[in-house]
Formats: sequence, structure tokens, C-alpha cells
Amino acid sequence: MKIIFGVSASVAIYRACDLVRELTKQGHDVHVVMTRTAAGWINPVLFEALSGHPVVSDATAPGMAHIAIRQGARLMLVAPASADLLARAAHGRADDILTATLLAYDGPRWLAPAMNPSMYAHPATQASLAILQSYGYRILDSADGEAVCGDVGQGKMMAVPDILQAVAAVKT
Repeated sequence: MKIIFGVSASVAIYRACDLVRELTKQGHDVHVVMTRTAAGWINPVLFEALSGHPVVSDATAPGMAHIAIRQGARLMLVAPASADLLARAAHGRADDILTATLLAYDGPRWLAPAMNPSMYAHPATQASLAILQSYGYRILDSADGEAVCGDVGQGKMMAVPDILQAVAAVKT
């Protein structure tokens, strides 16, 4: 199954590497789209090696990349989905290649939020999640636990095995 895999800037970005590797090992055709900030945190070359495809980012995307990448895709999964990405997507902004692709893609769109527990609990983030759900996005529930900063609460990205299990349940 072709999956458009979005990566936004969150400390949980390292788990995106595990997801791309595992999805590819399972036989999925994974195409990574990264925000500008995410590409500054982790070199896109790593995702190219894990997926076997060039990464689409603001620095590399030709003019219509957000349209072309949709061809044949059965799922768009953004993991991690930062508070900033959620807010921009909820308001229909297309100010980078990832949010433009979210708007252009008309298949199933899944978001795996990952952020500090206070950011996750903030009314603005909760409103963004509610708006996105009303648009038909599937929100992969954040987990409770200790964040990298030491704060405790909900906001950790869903565990990699749980995301893989959800993807496995998609009918191809």
C-alpha cells in the first residue's frame, strides 16, 4: 500500500524513523513529506535510506509535488504531528509542502499528535483536534506518560507498535 508519511517538528521525530523503517519492511510503499523545521532536525537523507524514495520537503519539492505525490496513495499518516502542524491544518493553511499535501489529498488522513502535555491540554490544541476530527481526520490518541522535558501527562505520540497495528488493519 502506498503511504504518504508526513513528518513535522517534534521531539518524537526519532520515532518517525522507526515507523518508516517498519512500514517499509512490511512491504508498504512509503513516501516521506517533511516540514522545513523537521528537515532541520533530522537530515532527510535518513528517511530516503529508510523508505527508498526521495523525501519531499520545501527545499526539494517541485511546484506541484503536493499534487503528484497523491497518485496511488491509500493513506496519509503524519507522525509526529506537532501542535503547530495541527493548528495550521485545522485552519486550512497550506504554507508548507506538508500542509499543502494534507489539503490536496482526499483519502484517509491520520495524525499522531506529539507534544508537551501542557501544549496538548491547551484549549487551542484541543480545538484544533476537534476541528480536524470534524473534517474526517483520524486522530491517533496520544499516550500518557513522561515527556522528554520531564513533564507528565497526555501528549506522547502513540506507540510505534500501536500505529503499525492500526495501519495493518487498513483494507487495501
